[in-house]
Amino acid sequence: MRTRVRCCLGCLIAFMLLATAAHAAPTTNDGVRWRIAYYEGGPWVDYQGEFIALVDGLVALGWIEPFTWPPLSSPDDVRFLWGWLSANARSDFVEFVIDAFWSAEWDSQMRSANRADAIHRLATTGDIDLVLALGTWAGIDLANDEHSVPTLVMSTNNPIQAGIIRSAGDSGLDHIHARTDPDRYIRQLTVFHNMIGFERLGILYDDTPEGRTFAVLDDAETVARQMGFELVTCIAPDTDVTEPQAVENAAQCLGQLAPRIDAFLITSHLALTAEHLPNVLTPLFEHKVPTWALEGPDLVQRGALMAIQRAGYGAIGDFQASNVDAILNGARPRDLNQVFEEPKSIALNLEAARRIGFEIPPGLIAVADAVYDEIEGERP
Repeated sequence: MRTRVRCCLGCLIAFMLLATAAHAAPTTNDGVRWRIAYYEGGPWVDYQGEFIALVDGLVALGWIEPFTWPPLSSPDDVRFLWGWLSANARSDFVEFVIDAFWSAEWDSQMRSANRADAIHRLATTGDIDLVLALGTWAGIDLANDEHSVPTLVMSTNNPIQAGIIRSAGDSGLDHIHARTDPDRYIRQLTVFHNMIGFERLGILYDDTPEGRTFAVLDDAETVARQMGFELVTCIAPDTDVTEPQAVENAAQCLGQLAPRIDAFLITSHLALTAEHLPNVLTPLFEHKVPTWALEGPDLVQRGALMAIQRAGYGAIGDFQASNVDAILNGARPRDLNQVFEEPKSIALNLEAARRIGFEIPPGLIAVADAVYDEIEGERP
């Protein structure tokens, strides 16, 4: 397999600006360490990636002493890392509170119980100083006036459409901050359509408010109206079902969609992860359907045709670490900038293109940041 990686000048400049940005010195909470909590809807690869990058950013800013991460047991498990940090991270300034970790494992009943427990603790005990809320479920559950603990909402598809924040310029609550880039999926969908010229775009989703957000349906409908193509959708539940069942639901949807579409959008769904690609894409390969991945640095390597994907989590981690730094030094989350357009890179999979008979323009190959000659992870 051949991978070609280039560092774009814009990414380098962004990194240098982040690295040299002024920040206050780490400080204690009147002589004791600041206590940090974590809340998620369930394990997700981006949550782990952003969390690791945030902690690395705090190390770079001096809040935590340098350390080496332990071997990762899975690509999406933050619970293990939280326990490890609670026991092993050395810091005079912050601590990761071992019993202040909530994960609903993508179960709605557990979510309700976790929300009640977390809100009660945040509102009554005063023993938590900052919450890291990873994902749309977490943002919806904690972005409210039922507590006043500073909360950083991270790794959401669109916190404005989800109702987590009022707008890109104002979270609406003094203690809430949510990173946003409101037009990122509209930009990607527009590029995909300009390149492929499809008339029928397939999307699968879980038919819940959060599931529609994960599938960027509002943005897809906007671009479809503007550019004159049709959305062809299929419901594939991935909440309150086992992961194998979510994969089966997606496989059935893809089998139904593949003969009816001429492009497919890979969105956030339990079955559309690097772990389950490329095998769930089999019907799309058989029907010569080009695919575009919205999220995840590994999806093109695992069989998606192309993506404008994040170059890594480092820039996001630096941004969020600067927010933690500011909040623990007295800033209101609401007063901090929420808009951050992360550096992106172009990725292409040449074997996926050959599989569907799609000829990638040579000029695009020349400027791509990552080009894969094989599809990784296929089972015989």
